[in-house]
Amino acid sequence: MNKVKDHCPKCKLNYHIEPSFYTGSMYVSYGVGIAVAVAAYVLTLLLGFEFGPTGLLLTIIFALLITMPYIGAVSKSIWAHFFLKYNPEIAKKASNDGSA
Repeated sequence: MNKVKDHCPKCKLNYHIEPSFYTGSMYVSYGVGIAVAVAAYVLTLLLGFEFGPTGLLLTIIFALLITMPYIGAVSKSIWAHFFLKYNPEIAKKASNDGSA
């Protein structure tokens, strides 16, 4: 699931596994998980369900389990965007290349 290519086929950027990157994205995933839990709680209340404390807890846990792969992917993307800068020349070259 966490398989990373050696380099980008478009811009030739070298990818390498750095433990501190995953540690940083873990902190981001905590925040994203809290946002999902709050959204599940608010949505449950807005839809008028009256589960009680145990039902709300189970609803939040279910929402977190369902979105766990997405939370991991989004948190790595958010953390990477702090350090990798957008280069319009490479983007233009990649869009003109036509190969995916």
